[in-house]
Amino acid sequence: MASSTLFSARFLVLIASILVLSAQAFAQSTSSTASQPASTTVASIFPGTSPWSYYGCWNETTLITGTNGARALGGGVQEDLTTMTAELCMSFCKSNSYTFAGIEYTRECYCANYLNSLSSKLPDSSCDLGCVGNGTQICGGNLALTIYQQKSSTKGAGTKVVREAHVGSILALGIAIAVLLCLA
Repeated sequence: MASSTLFSARFLVLIASILVLSAQAFAQSTSSTASQPASTTVASIFPGTSPWSYYGCWNETTLITGTNGARALGGGVQEDLTTMTAELCMSFCKSNSYTFAGIEYTRECYCANYLNSLSSKLPDSSCDLGCVGNGTQICGGNLALTIYQQKSSTKGAGTKVVREAHVGSILALGIAIAVLLCLA
């Protein structure tokens, strides 16, 4: 019985020693990592390059009821690159003669001449993801687009923000006109 008690005591001492050594090793590794400077990149909104200017952070409309998956910047072209930057998206949209350039989810570039009327301006903080091609630039967010608008270089011919009408709005207008025609 004494030998089994002695064995149990030695076993407990061994376990305690392992736990103490593990705790010391963990403390040393965390203190050495904590003393090293963190290498984090802070992304910010790119202001745009002429003739483009930052237009704001806008929500994507694909999940809104009644849109049938229509995008905030629909009817144009899109590009999805592993090297996407704000400048690259604006250049792509300019080469295709579009008014708006929008970047979503770090790498998806959308070009269009109209901004869907169901898209709403969000706080800039909603566009919080860095571009996959340049982590210092913001490239949208989750269902949020960093949008740029191309300004016209012709004197007096500024580009107006024209928004697509919601399908339900057009339908309601058609019904209202039909009712008025029936009453007449």
